[in-house]
Amino acid sequence: MKLIVTSVRIERDTDVAHARRMARVAAQSSGCSVRDQIRFATAVSEIARNALQYAGGGVAEYAFDRSGERGAKLYVRIADKGPGIDNAQRILGGRHKSQTGMGLGLSGSRKLVDEFDLQTGDGGTVVTLGLAITGESDPAALARKAAAAMSAASHESPLDELAEQNRALRDSLAQQEFLVRELHHRTKNNLAVIQSLAIMQARQLRSPEARDALETLTSRIRAFANAHNFLQRAEDVARIALNLHVEELAQQLSVAFGHDIDIVCDVEQVSVSFDTATEIGLVVNELVTNAAKHAFKNGRAGQIRIDAHVDADGLVLRVSDNGPGLDDPQTALRNTRSLGWRIVEGSARKMNSTLDVASDHGLAVTLTIPNYLSD
Repeated sequence: MKLIVTSVRIERDTDVAHARRMARVAAQSSGCSVRDQIRFATAVSEIARNALQYAGGGVAEYAFDRSGERGAKLYVRIADKGPGIDNAQRILGGRHKSQTGMGLGLSGSRKLVDEFDLQTGDGGTVVTLGLAITGESDPAALARKAAAAMSAASHESPLDELAEQNRALRDSLAQQEFLVRELHHRTKNNLAVIQSLAIMQARQLRSPEARDALETLTSRIRAFANAHNFLQRAEDVARIALNLHVEELAQQLSVAFGHDIDIVCDVEQVSVSFDTATEIGLVVNELVTNAAKHAFKNGRAGQIRIDAHVDADGLVLRVSDNGPGLDDPQTALRNTRSLGWRIVEGSARKMNSTLDVASDHGLAVTLTIPNYLSD
């Protein structure tokens, strides 16, 4: 049986804030996590604002009920007497482009809650939002706790709710950043284990071709691991300092190829998205490896340059060497069966970048990446 705790009339903007506060307090008193409190309260405020803006107001009803054998749920039922919502199912299905903003509130709120129901017609609209409660499963006990907490909160200032909302958002963001850092840390460690296993396997192989293939694989794994390593330590968990990322890769490659090959970096201090950083890492790894193996055969000394800067077209990355070059680089690379070059072309496509090849006193490959900040 559904146990109604209270109801809130929505007639002005301050009522929307009050409806949000009651949803957060009810979720908090039920033992829900900060993240669940935020997502549920946000969904309630979105639907309440829709009711006020498009139907002239409404009523938000708060209740608890059991959900079969899976425990209790907190429900907020928001009803209005407006003209109804046209194309409601298209809006919820993401197939309707809203011109009013209503679609954002409906479809966005649906994604934030554990249960969502919409009934609409000429007589008005009723939206029911549900949040699953973990722990206490007795609706009566939950209703008593919520009633006491909501009664105390009803005397608070809207500014207090705003401050609490901001604090909760900061705490939730900090928790998300910690989880993201931990994810990158574990991914980096897992890649390091895989790399070590590949190195151990390579040492046991007698075939030079097989050893070379495994060594190439380990360098590609290292390029991925390096990006995770920097993102784990970065202040912004969504951005990587490109100069540090590329310089670290260059140092590792320099150690791998020996002192006869000088790898020079001139990379502008610019931040890029994680996806861009991983693709650039792969590209740099493949191009430097290719130059070391083919431009400087038989222990020949040489220099490989990695340059990157931002101009009006985007981020320009150039990897060049002072080797013998190719007579017709465009044709030679287009017809090559090299996996490394296919990786370079694939990464260029993923970044929507242009790929240019030139051979003048060596080989130079240039990528221009327009959206280097977007994932």
